[in-house]
Amino acid sequence: MELDFEKSLTYISKDPGWVNKLLAGAGISLAGFAVFSIPLFAYLFSSSAIIAVLSFLLSFVCSIILYLLCTGYYAQTGSRRINFSNSFLPDWAELGKLLKTGLKYNIGLFIFILPVLIGSVIFLAALTYLIAHKGLLHPAGFLFMTLLGAIVLLLHLLTYVFCPLMMANFFKDLKILSFVNFKEAFAMLKGNVGNYCILILLYLALSIMLQIAFSVLFMTIIGLIFVPVLYFYIYLVSAELTAQFVLCAKEKQQDAPVEEQ
Repeated sequence: MELDFEKSLTYISKDPGWVNKLLAGAGISLAGFAVFSIPLFAYLFSSSAIIAVLSFLLSFVCSIILYLLCTGYYAQTGSRRINFSNSFLPDWAELGKLLKTGLKYNIGLFIFILPVLIGSVIFLAALTYLIAHKGLLHPAGFLFMTLLGAIVLLLHLLTYVFCPLMMANFFKDLKILSFVNFKEAFAMLKGNVGNYCILILLYLALSIMLQIAFSVLFMTIIGLIFVPVLYFYIYLVSAELTAQFVLCAKEKQQDAPVEEQ
């Protein structure tokens, strides 16, 4: 089994209710950004800083909830494609389930990227101290910052490269610690490195295509309507591609003993 990009673009159409589910996801994604306009209008109409602050806090909470719903839907889509053949898209009526999955997804992702976050904070703190006390061109300090910067840069690179792999591992069982179960995740790479390289390249291609499409759609008011729809559609396409990678890995793992015999 190999990654099928064409299938990833069309699989959602097999769900009889795919149009409504896609539009609902697009609407929720748009609402996640739109809620931040509430504090502005609240301040303009009330001229009260207190009301503006309270409305901002409310908007912030609402945006987090909406974001969790979208990421939960994304993870549930990938998980269904892995564990249930010919599965349909998740139902938006399962709000509690989607919120729980979204929360687990983001906690797991945060744990995974924590080393690079800590490294970045240490680098900024060391840079601030060097500038304030020694000067940026201090020989020993400059050498130390160069070495530290290289380490942090490497952490960033490794995080970006292996994030799809750990995300795929999470999709299999939707467990938080699957995001840092490196042994199980790297087992999927055995005999499947080519598909993973293709997966990363397709991710990059989708990102570039999305940026180009956005630059065109933003030129007209009518085009703006399609931005959240396209955004959420690409979201679902990437979930399918990730699920395909996991299924490819499972197939190769099942075939491996037969080949050895």
